[in-house]
Amino acid sequence: MKLSIAMIVKNEEALLERCLKSVVDADEIVIVDTGSEDNTIEIAKKYTDKVFTDYKWEAHFANARNHAISKCTGDWIFTIDADDWLEEGGIAQLRKMMAKHPDEMCMDVKYVNTSGDRTHSSPTFYKNCKEVFWRGAAHNHLSIRPTIAAGVTTRFGWSPAHKNDPDRTFNILKAEVLKNPDKPRELYYLAREYRYRSRWQECLEHCDRYLKVAVWAPEMADMQLMKAISLWNLQRGEEARDACLQAIKINTNFKEAILLMSNMTGPINRDRWLFMAELADNTKLLFVREKAEKPASYYEAIYNKVGENEIRYNHIYEEVSRVVGSRQAFDIGCGQGKLSSYIKNYDGVDMAQNPFQVGDIYTHDLGDYSVYVLLEVLEHLIRDIDVLKRIPKGANVVFSVPSFDDPAHVRMFTEDIVRWRYRDLIKLTDVTRFDMDSKTRQWTIGAPATPSYILLCNGQRV
Repeated sequence: MKLSIAMIVKNEEALLERCLKSVVDADEIVIVDTGSEDNTIEIAKKYTDKVFTDYKWEAHFANARNHAISKCTGDWIFTIDADDWLEEGGIAQLRKMMAKHPDEMCMDVKYVNTSGDRTHSSPTFYKNCKEVFWRGAAHNHLSIRPTIAAGVTTRFGWSPAHKNDPDRTFNILKAEVLKNPDKPRELYYLAREYRYRSRWQECLEHCDRYLKVAVWAPEMADMQLMKAISLWNLQRGEEARDACLQAIKINTNFKEAILLMSNMTGPINRDRWLFMAELADNTKLLFVREKAEKPASYYEAIYNKVGENEIRYNHIYEEVSRVVGSRQAFDIGCGQGKLSSYIKNYDGVDMAQNPFQVGDIYTHDLGDYSVYVLLEVLEHLIRDIDVLKRIPKGANVVFSVPSFDDPAHVRMFTEDIVRWRYRDLIKLTDVTRFDMDSKTRQWTIGAPATPSYILLCNGQRV
């Protein structure tokens, strides 16, 4: 069977070649240009002789995609955009699925953004037949729904070409909703465009319009979350919490909605919502949005700064040194090595090439020490469990974790979360709470309780 690639492009010289290299092994590449004024066409012709330049743009993406389909001669079609690229081995996997599932009409493809913090699925791999075609002027979708996944991943980014007409999708959606006021999909995406622009009242109005005609649960849950965010920004807290609860009611695994509830409730309920968020797995969501792990360069920039943060952790360092005593300690994620001023027998490895130590905490030999220290580390790691597993069994483990959010944190902690998350790895013997002292600006034992705190945990690797 023959595999075709179908694309529509305009002014994509910056990214087109990366995309085409990822699908070059297909049997056919069909490219419909909708009015490029740069080198897009020249780049496209390096990879295929099926570049069509006679299509007149109608402000309707589905029409353009269907025009590209009409030029394809393959048995199956894979649609991809210029700012996407198929991960290595993707074409071979698509061929495998074509042969294995000849009776399927379309298959889901997993999409992951460049930072890895957002994923969704879309049926962009489908059979070339009259029953399968694109619908929708913007954020278009296939005429049928998939029943299986293709088993491939497409990475997606943001094209510089969008700067040429940043309101293109917004304007298309407004025109479509004006013509068809009760179309759920267009109302959903138009509300999202208002959200992007922080136009909260208009976003809220379109959320309510959508919810009156909505039928698809994953989209409805996401819209209730969007409604809650709009209401919160309009300082209508009680209504915001009600909308957020509706999102959770539709999908109790909606982690983002549960985290929003933790931010909109008082301290009595906050910790329980955080624990519920830790248990949520984002099953059957429209979009999965989670924080991505920061690269080494992010921490290298931090290590080069000196400020009041240098002294905030002194009391924590002192408590760690008391626990470690005279034993030899290995510091995982040691940063600038400040702990070495408190512990005599000290060694370490970090997540970045910082001024004190160099290494990779995921792969570096952690040796065989009697005690391992991880201060402000586990909240930064997607694979925190993998790091803890590499610590020798029987070793003492001392670590600190925060209760608060931060651009670099991928999770927040309470004592319940600590005990649940690491229950199979660490037998905890002691948990000490540090709150920020408003006078000294240091994390301190016994300071008045605040929503933001740090837990210092002591236990044994089991």
